Amino acid sequence: MRCGYCERACDMQEGQNGYCRMYRNSMGAITENYPDRYLNIYPVSSESIPMIHFYPNGIFLLISTMGCNFACDGCISEFQTTRPGTLQEVLVPHPPEEILSIAREYSCRGITFCLNEPAVSFPTFLRVAKAAKSAGLLVGCSSNGYMTPETLQSLLPYLDFVNIGLKGSSDERYRECGAVSSAPVYRNLKILYDNGISVEVSVMYLNGREQEVTGAAERVRAISPSIPFQVMRFMATHPDLEPIAPTRAQGEALCTTLRNYLDHVYLFNTPATTELDTRCPVCGKILIHRVFFGPMAARVLSCHPDGICSCGYRFPCTGTIDPIFEGEVQVLGGYRSIMGARVASGILATLGVTDEKVIDRVSNTLITNGYLTDFSTHTGSIDAYLDMVRYLATLVHREERADRLARYILDVRDEVQEKAPVTGKPRVYAVLSHPLFPLYAAKPVNQLIEIAGGRSLNRELGFTESKNPEYSVEEINRLDPEVILVSGHFAPPVSDFITTCRDLGIHCRALDTNRVYMLNSSHADGTISWALGLMDVANCLHPAQFRYSLAGEQERYEREMEGTLS
Repeated sequence: MRCGYCERACDMQEGQNGYCRMYRNSMGAITENYPDRYLNIYPVSSESIPMIHFYPNGIFLLISTMGCNFACDGCISEFQTTRPGTLQEVLVPHPPEEILSIAREYSCRGITFCLNEPAVSFPTFLRVAKAAKSAGLLVGCSSNGYMTPETLQSLLPYLDFVNIGLKGSSDERYRECGAVSSAPVYRNLKILYDNGISVEVSVMYLNGREQEVTGAAERVRAISPSIPFQVMRFMATHPDLEPIAPTRAQGEALCTTLRNYLDHVYLFNTPATTELDTRCPVCGKILIHRVFFGPMAARVLSCHPDGICSCGYRFPCTGTIDPIFEGEVQVLGGYRSIMGARVASGILATLGVTDEKVIDRVSNTLITNGYLTDFSTHTGSIDAYLDMVRYLATLVHREERADRLARYILDVRDEVQEKAPVTGKPRVYAVLSHPLFPLYAAKPVNQLIEIAGGRSLNRELGFTESKNPEYSVEEINRLDPEVILVSGHFAPPVSDFITTCRDLGIHCRALDTNRVYMLNSSHADGTISWALGLMDVANCLHPAQFRYSLAGEQERYEREMEGTLS
């Protein structure tokens, strides 16, 4: 039997699975292995689907299963898409009526299938789509667009919006992802547009592959130059992939070029960029101001009433623009749970768990049981982090290793606290990659600063996600920090960061005294290497007292975990 859901057209013998492992040949019919079973169910904003021109700031219920018909290097949700080896143990059954009930509970405008490819769970998605449309809800998805025409045609009557994730423009680039040709994707994009579906595209941008992005823009323009075009700056998920991760400046320069082809271009995965904003093409004013909200996601901070500029231009979107969220953010960035699962898998590795099936099973279980919904509560302090380590250890029966890890981290904490000066504590401002993007008070780095003998201005001022998603130049100058610590996988070199500060007009003692430090992103995130992160911060704040060799301490750390440290 040949599967007809996507263009891979897997030929399956009786009892065999297809490439995505979500379908099998059962008695001469292609059937779903896990019908109506889900991994993720939670509310997101339209900008985290991501859709920029469809019901801006609206709330949608994100649903996802597992598996994918592509295999892209550096996929941010690899454990969910390309390694679904333990699906039956973690996917939770929810008939369509339950999905609709959850959507109503969160006052969602509709349902969106994201995070993995809907074509691999097509009958499940189609059942939900039909039920949602009957209930008056909007329906959409994020897809790689590799469905067969027959599959797409059966879905069209129930679709309102789609984000097509483009890998590039050439057949060569698509073959790198396991496809045969790019043609089906652009064919389906045209079908969607011609049928009145609100479509946007997100294009992966790899360093040195600019032609793939501009080529995609040319092909999209041939369908319509008004289709919103989202540039996804590649995020390196492993040090080996860092050479193909473009810089912020490269991403912004490419967006400028792309506006020669298309009307609406946006840059994602880039903290503090202005390329997420919507500007009036008539007078240049910012109509909608958006900020980075995690991988592949944005968040609206301000908007002209109804998206109408003072000059009369109206923001071209489908549907109404919902009010800006008041209070704490009520939605999650699209990949929050997956990023949390990455941290959990790192902890499991430290506990000596290397079997991918076990790591996947535990990571996926943490998603389905809601443990990762508010992941920051588990990593915001040493005590909370160690509680999480012990919890994970019970799931894999590694309690003794968890105790050794806890002793090591607490010994380092006590050592740093004892050596840190009690007076003359420097005033420290911590940021995520960009000077105007402060770390929230609950982020682990801020506690590391205080343990290491510094004053965390972020904690003293109580920075929160809802009130302080970005900071102004004037506020930083008034704050006048003595030290600036920069963290994040997106962070530029220190010299580039300082140049950005100067260009923005930032003047503070940290710049005058060259006390701007780039923290090791794998040490300062409060996850697997709390102890090494603390040493890193201590070296920066008090170089006279602390001269830790992080490489040497890493070896000691590993010996401690093996139980061989004397």
